[in-house]
Amino acid sequence: MRSFAKALIACLGLVLLSGAAVSADPSGSFGVVSDIHFDPFQPPQMARDLRTVDISQWTAHFSKFPGERASQWGNDTNFVLLQSALHAIAARMADADFVIFPGDLLSHNFEADAASAFDVAIGSVEQRHFAERTARFVIEALNRALPGKPLIVALGNTDSECGDYAIEPGGEFLGQTAEFVRNAAGSERVTADFEESYRAGGYYAVRHPTVDEAVILVLNDVLWSREYANKCGSGGQDAAWRQLQWLRAKLAEQAAKDAKVWIVHHIPWGIDAYSTLHAQAKSCRAGIVPFLREDISGPLVALLQSHAETMEINFSGHIHSDDFRLLLDEDGRAIAVDKIVPAISPVFGQNPGFQLFSYDVQSGKPLDYTTYYLSNLETLSTDVAGDWRQEYVFSEAYGQKEFSVQSVARLWKDLARPGLARDVYTRDYNQGHEPLAATDLTAYACAIANLDTESFARCHCAP
Repeated sequence: MRSFAKALIACLGLVLLSGAAVSADPSGSFGVVSDIHFDPFQPPQMARDLRTVDISQWTAHFSKFPGERASQWGNDTNFVLLQSALHAIAARMADADFVIFPGDLLSHNFEADAASAFDVAIGSVEQRHFAERTARFVIEALNRALPGKPLIVALGNTDSECGDYAIEPGGEFLGQTAEFVRNAAGSERVTADFEESYRAGGYYAVRHPTVDEAVILVLNDVLWSREYANKCGSGGQDAAWRQLQWLRAKLAEQAAKDAKVWIVHHIPWGIDAYSTLHAQAKSCRAGIVPFLREDISGPLVALLQSHAETMEINFSGHIHSDDFRLLLDEDGRAIAVDKIVPAISPVFGQNPGFQLFSYDVQSGKPLDYTTYYLSNLETLSTDVAGDWRQEYVFSEAYGQKEFSVQSVARLWKDLARPGLARDVYTRDYNQGHEPLAATDLTAYACAIANLDTESFARCHCAP
């Protein structure tokens, strides 16, 4: 019987040895992996051991449990699924120039699970330190799978020692993870204000790995979420506004140089279609749920609109599905796109997935992308390897020349009627597990380009 865990460790070891041989010439591809949500509490007996074990030894400790199955739909990523995903990522992204991670390293309910496993109080030093160590473990695991490649890490809503949507500006979690995030991106690439901005709120800037003068701005838009609360400290609202000011300054700086910006963040622009559809409200409009605080989202959208020509591409995650957001100008023309990428965690019922993009190495313009997904989650275990398959190529599936703002705008408009775009979008939204319900399509289509409550209401709610 084959031991998948041992085979993977050997594979990663070989990849590590070959890291120095990575070509200096750009390949014209990059990867995007999001929402891992690693759950270190499965199997349950392992968690107590990990408290005192150096994170460099965690893989060996997890591998002591043969016959373990991968976490299933409705659960976050256990070690078996994490290792299978890393194996697939290492294989598919072997030639990628860099990799982007739009957030959520830790599992949902992490602080409560840690407190229960260790028999300590939520908020205890032990629980908080374990969150920091687990986040560092996931970043290092990605680094090992992607040797020699810049890894651009954003933080998500679960990435905190204080709970969901509760990152503490200037807090210990940011202090303890700063070195790992900086080293993953490349200490020589992060801008001079990295320590100040990351420790202040988990946001930073990094020079693009291959495109001259281009900068990747990594935001922590959890600070802007309607759900955010600084449970472990004070000054969270001040940090939210400081981040917006920082973003404004960085965009202006790049615009003055006529240089491009990529933005990596966690929470998509606009309206949460799922929560809106499931809201218990007296009216359609009353049930609309924006992702971000409206006092932030208005100025943010206006800022992005004013710098649309500077923005090359935006990436987010959070909803665990394969989706898009479009930024429109005052005349309704699409001027920027936010690509929402699939998740590794199957907690919301989707198949695990990730995406590989091609791009122009001179301009940095993304050209196309391929989605990969895990087809055998139900049978994946330490003894049954993951079957990660190509799901679709954007240009081929949607009948477009390339991936661009305008091609996504055409796709969005085509969702209004039966046809190719509607079929592909609903089929692949959950990475092949269950198609998006036809009755829900209007809300999801409206959310793509109607980013404020009023425009979404006009699109979704009957007059």
